[in-house]
Amino acid sequence: MLSTHPRLLKVLSALGALARALLRITLLMAWLVVSLVSQIAGFILRTGDGRHLRLRFYRGALRILGIRIQEFGDFSSRRPLFLVANHVSYLDIFILGSLIPAVFVSKREVRHWPLVGWIAAIQKTIFITRNPRQAALEVQPLIEALNDAHNVIVFPEGTSTDGQQVQRFKTTLFEAPIQANAFVQPVGLVYRDRTGGELSNKDRAFYTWGTDAPFFSHFLKLIVRPGVLVEVWIRPVIAPDLPRKHLANKAEQRVRSPIRRRTTLQHHD
Repeated sequence: MLSTHPRLLKVLSALGALARALLRITLLMAWLVVSLVSQIAGFILRTGDGRHLRLRFYRGALRILGIRIQEFGDFSSRRPLFLVANHVSYLDIFILGSLIPAVFVSKREVRHWPLVGWIAAIQKTIFITRNPRQAALEVQPLIEALNDAHNVIVFPEGTSTDGQQVQRFKTTLFEAPIQANAFVQPVGLVYRDRTGGELSNKDRAFYTWGTDAPFFSHFLKLIVRPGVLVEVWIRPVIAPDLPRKHLANKAEQRVRSPIRRRTTLQHHD
């Protein structure tokens, strides 16, 4: 019956999206407050450094946003790990942060973003400028985090892509796992539609947002959408006994492999 009333169907769809957005905003704000209070209380009572609370926060946020994860492979039992992944969206942080306790490495500009920078700082993010002339100084906080038994997550492309290819990994930060004797675990992220099918060009352009649009305007559009599925391809670890450039190249190949395979399959469908 509704199919014969396209205008009514459009209005109902818009009302449904608005209701979804309002519910998600309410739940996200409540979840953020609960998570921050729990983390601050943990610091005050010295019950831990908050890494498992951060894990729980990311998992809850993903459920609220309708983001599903499908894992292929397992994280190594070796600790700490230096995890490297391709960078598609700010959602990558929620996805990886929900799977393994870790601290992230981010560009320094994020520290000054409204609200986001504050949350990132609370989450123990390591901020760097990626200045080659300050390479030794930039790597040192990563070495210290690894030596303190923190897993560290890095996006070595240094930028985000549309998720259909992997750019060359920058090698500077790979000095950290060598100095800290930490194994490197590559991870490939593949964005699919919520049923597991290929993303449309329009949805890919939306979900693979980098930094070319205001964060909050994009996020407000995100909470209206039904959701998306992200495949997480956890690749075999690499021992830190290679020169820095060889280590980066090997990690890059392992991240690229499932993405290239997925892209090839899509083009043959």
